[in-house]
Amino acid sequence: MMKQLLASLLGILFLNVHAATPIKLCYEDGSVYPWISGDKQGLVIFELQLVEKDLNLEFEYLRLPWKRCLQEVQYGRIQAAIAASYNKDRAAWGSYPMNPDGSLDKELRLHTDSFFIFRRADSAIRWSNHKMENLGNQVIGAQLGYSVAKSLEDTGYPIKYVPGSDELMRLLDKGMLQVALLQNHEAARILRNSPALEKNIIKETEPVKVADQYLLFNSDYYAKEEILVKAIWQSISKIRKSKKYLEQESMMLMEEAKSK
Repeated sequence: MMKQLLASLLGILFLNVHAATPIKLCYEDGSVYPWISGDKQGLVIFELQLVEKDLNLEFEYLRLPWKRCLQEVQYGRIQAAIAASYNKDRAAWGSYPMNPDGSLDKELRLHTDSFFIFRRADSAIRWSNHKMENLGNQVIGAQLGYSVAKSLEDTGYPIKYVPGSDELMRLLDKGMLQVALLQNHEAARILRNSPALEKNIIKETEPVKVADQYLLFNSDYYAKEEILVKAIWQSISKIRKSKKYLEQESMMLMEEAKSK
């Protein structure tokens, strides 16, 4: 009992010592509704701001193109990337919250996201039973740096990478792409703001991937600051289940539902 109390007190002291040092976090420079909706705006930013208050820490938020954000974390110039799903390439240089058996600790995720295929209404291409049908010589449009697109590419599908979701929808609308991979809520935001697109663009019913998103730390930083990083992950889990966060999440998703 005394050992546990001492460990808790040391942990609190450790966090207080680090409170004066901002921790650099990067996030995508495009819209990923509802998680990222602007500069220091969005549900995931709101969540992490509550973590700051919970642990008496300061985060420095840096908005970058997603691929560059991951590279900056990989090379240790930024401590963590906000809302990164798991893949083996990232795990080679980054640290995710793990269970003792080596599996991902999903309880410590930031949120869960889903990715769908969107196609032109006049296209015969379909996503069914976890594979593309009638793709022919067409390519799949996808956002640069997204691991779900890399997974499709690794299975042999040709991918055309573009900087952002708005550009993907534009290319679909103009017929320069027949099919594209997009995050579900973000695609809904674009269609909501541009109703004319719905004449030309259809969402396939089966998701390509449902992915938990994590605060992904640089592995060297994690090795040096393990207590601090684990405290942040634990706080994320607590905040994600809190009344304040759930009310904000409900409000943002309700706004989306009302507009459908």
